Amino acid sequence: MSTSQKQAVCSALISTLKERGIDYEPNGEVIIKDVLIKDDYEKVRTIITEGLENGLISFTEQAKAKYIGNEVEMKKYVSGLIKNWVKKNPEFNNNQKYTPTNPGSRTGSGDEQIRAMRALKKTTTDESILIEIDKEIASRLAIIKPKQTITIDVDQLPESLRHLVK
Repeated sequence: MSTSQKQAVCSALISTLKERGIDYEPNGEVIIKDVLIKDDYEKVRTIITEGLENGLISFTEQAKAKYIGNEVEMKKYVSGLIKNWVKKNPEFNNNQKYTPTNPGSRTGSGDEQIRAMRALKKTTTDESILIEIDKEIASRLAIIKPKQTITIDVDQLPESLRHLVK
């Protein structure tokens, strides 16, 4: 049975630090990224890449088809995987829950129009044009925003409010 990606990354990070003489304690006061150096990331990337390629670490069939044999894409994937767990695993961050630096900054990143408008913003410094582009981006985001469906149990509402449910 293969190991989960999270387990593999976490144990590779800890063993790599141990080899360097650092006895890292998960859930301790030290944040792991403060003790990691570039060589540690490279060593862990090698360990994880080999584990994925040899089937020791879980990898979907779709991901295998995409990454196995493609050295450049595999390196990007594994680097992102490591950074993700260094950043998001509470055990490595003084038991603090991860909070994104710029929440919502990736909203609309899958939409071609949004990407084009954001690229257009980078071509100018004119405030009036930037404001106009921002308005169009906001308008497009409102259009592509997924619809929320809210289910209300009418029987749980007081009789006086039931007529408000559509």
